[in-house]
Amino acid sequence: MMLFLLLFAIVVLGLCCLPAFRTGLKARRIHVGLVVFACLLLFIFSLSALSDSHSDQALHKPSQTTVRKKADQSDKAFSSTVSSSSQASKQASSKTFSSASSTVSAVKDENHDFQGFVQKPLSFRHQKQLQLASLDALGRARNSHIQLRNSDEPAVKREPYLNYDPAGWHNYRFFYRSHDGQTKMAWLMNRGHLVGYQFSGLNDEGRNLVAETAWLNTGNYVGTDVENTDSMLFYEEGLDNWLSLHPDYYLDYQVTPLYQGNELVPRQVRLAYVGIDNQGRTLPITLDAAKEQEGNGDARLVYLNNQSPNAKLDYQSGRAVNTVANGHSQAAVISSSKPVANPNTSTDPHQRIVYVTGNGKSSVYWYSEDAMPSNTNKSRVIQMTEQQALDQHKWHSKTEP
Repeated sequence: MMLFLLLFAIVVLGLCCLPAFRTGLKARRIHVGLVVFACLLLFIFSLSALSDSHSDQALHKPSQTTVRKKADQSDKAFSSTVSSSSQASKQASSKTFSSASSTVSAVKDENHDFQGFVQKPLSFRHQKQLQLASLDALGRARNSHIQLRNSDEPAVKREPYLNYDPAGWHNYRFFYRSHDGQTKMAWLMNRGHLVGYQFSGLNDEGRNLVAETAWLNTGNYVGTDVENTDSMLFYEEGLDNWLSLHPDYYLDYQVTPLYQGNELVPRQVRLAYVGIDNQGRTLPITLDAAKEQEGNGDARLVYLNNQSPNAKLDYQSGRAVNTVANGHSQAAVISSSKPVANPNTSTDPHQRIVYVTGNGKSSVYWYSEDAMPSNTNKSRVIQMTEQQALDQHKWHSKTEP
């Protein structure tokens, strides 16, 4: 473009000076000199213009590069976000639930060295919601979450018996000391519901059951103690009462077992609860328990230990040892769902181990598993002392030598 203007200027000057060539030689020389001088000026001006043009381009290039880099970084950031979101969606979609898919993912609890689900209230939908996480590779229940009104509670009475054995299930009749100082016996473990039947209406549902002590479940060795804040029963009763006092409001209740590594039995159970009014606004619920602490979304959290004062649990296997002496031995070895290979052959009924089928419900007992009928379900054979069997009005099988 600048070259074109230079040539155009020379042509114009030449035409302007054309009349000078018709005059004298001296005049022509003067005009030719003026033309050459003008051409030099135009040439110098053109070079300067071209230099400025290149300088401008050089100044603009870094700016364009910076913009391009920022755009590339934005594209990468967006791509990374989409990729992360897609991966999270895939992970979330891989978890199956009973009624609705959940966006809650399995993470390590921040306050405990246990594996558990994130505590977060469900989105409000003006209807009952129940979400049960699928069993993991070890067959462990992982998370139960419900949102309901008082009118959504089940009207049908719960069946008294459960058949499903949760991961790590073993049971024992152990000695304990009662309030009056007497040494008595009681079953150590319960098939514990995460979200209680009074809310969920679920009874024999494996995704909602874990092996937990009677002390954790009901607050007592035998029967119930609703005042025991170490038990789930205390909080379940309090939340049930809250619902009855607020029939138009919802309760959001999440119960998460907390496992350490690959242990089959949870060391703790985390409760999370919050009220929701009919506009979807959260309402803190306080049950006046020292264990309560603040959680996400106005929820209250409670961590309860899966233990019993009369026993020491092996959370890896689910087995336990009695820590209360019975007057005949320092530790009472009672029952297990998987009997030991070599039974105690002592003739003392307080020491001799016997075997009872049907999870201990059979009316007869055996000294040896080998003497049982071939079709016996050995997974439901329970150990106890012969004296315990006699106290339950059982008798020795007549078919065993």
